[in-house]
Amino acid sequence: MGKHLKDHVQVPLYCPAPGVGIPTTELALSMGPSVLRAPAGPLPEDPQDDETMPAELEALKQEAERRLEEWATTGCGLASSSMYDAAAWFSTGLGDHHSHDAQVSFFAWGGNHDLWHKYLNVDTTKYFDDADRRLAPDAEGVIILVNPVLPHSEGEITLASADPSVPPSIRMNYYSDPHDRKVMVAVLRRALEVIARWPAQRPIGRPLVPPSLAAKHGHREGANPSDALLEDLALHFSLTVYHLTCTCRIGSVVDPRLRVLGVDGLRVADASVMPDIVSGNTNAASIMIGEKAAEMIAADHDVKLAEFVGKRTSGRS
Repeated sequence: MGKHLKDHVQVPLYCPAPGVGIPTTELALSMGPSVLRAPAGPLPEDPQDDETMPAELEALKQEAERRLEEWATTGCGLASSSMYDAAAWFSTGLGDHHSHDAQVSFFAWGGNHDLWHKYLNVDTTKYFDDADRRLAPDAEGVIILVNPVLPHSEGEITLASADPSVPPSIRMNYYSDPHDRKVMVAVLRRALEVIARWPAQRPIGRPLVPPSLAAKHGHREGANPSDALLEDLALHFSLTVYHLTCTCRIGSVVDPRLRVLGVDGLRVADASVMPDIVSGNTNAASIMIGEKAAEMIAADHDVKLAEFVGKRTSGRS
């Protein structure tokens, strides 16, 4: 238990995208007046102070209310979007031939400091040439997320102490298998090709290259980055996709009915039972594991279900 840990990692590519990317101001406006309140926004922190607002702020509040109402009544508008607008899966030709090994996704918002710092865990002072300008409230940019989905590298989770209050030791070991670096470079290269062939009527700019990496590799703006630069980009700015799997694999830790080997009355029903990581997002597969576990437990205890996907035979031993 705790061995064979696998996860997906992704590299974000930021592209200037005038006329394409959603500015933070538009996104905030579509989330309703509460998002626009001080200290971060222009509206008064206390709604009771709205009566003394100037006309332009009153108009801003009304537009925010209109957009929020549009979403609540029709399901349309920016509030209905996660900004994660499109994704493509394909094979680089370098991985296992039974499945695709690459995913490229399109994020229609260039983000702000909170997104990059808190959620992507990226130091914007190192990634951007001018973070304040690139991530300004009115900036129009997009993020292309590059994600190899069949990694070979494995990590582990082990106990650091017999004290249950002490956090475990987690070693992800990303890129410990050289294969994963090759695939990441190949997927980055394909993403660059997609960006270069973006529809001409709504073009986006070339991805930014972090200044330190550009200087290290002698990269000039507009030039095609070398494989060495792309590998360095991955090593410096890869992010977890939060798809941790495989630490309680079926056949190693649990049996085919998800019962922990050698422990009575205990099952595991999450992504950790996967024998290998799935070649895409783990959410749907995890839901299926949970639903199948519920059916097996119901069958073992003669519980009748309104709906049943699997066979209705008991698997008790």
